[in-house]
Amino acid sequence: MAEERRTPEAGAPRQQELDSEVEDLTRRIADVINTAGAEQRQDLREYALGLLKEETEVQDEPAPASRSRRSTNPLGMAVLLGVVAVPLALLFAPVGLTLLAVAAVLGVWGVVAILVRR
Repeated sequence: MAEERRTPEAGAPRQQELDSEVEDLTRRIADVINTAGAEQRQDLREYALGLLKEETEVQDEPAPASRSRRSTNPLGMAVLLGVVAVPLALLFAPVGLTLLAVAAVLGVWGVVAILVRR
């Protein structure tokens, strides 16, 4: 199995530092795993990879505040409810008219939200 090595560009000293540090840490982890017994090596490798994935994925996620800000779109919900409410109003009037009223409220809320943001 061939080893994959990064060759940093000449104009990227920070990248060279990072690559060097990652290689050093990898050697240290390999030394620890190699000192373990043969029956524990595979488990330790999987454990190290799992920890690495967990620790690096947490930092890549966007902040919760930015996600919750755009989690609802009242204008979009109004359109969807309006499309569903019209046939329901013909088949079962009370439910259809209620959904149509909710769609109207959401539509007004969506338009107001757009105007207030600008």
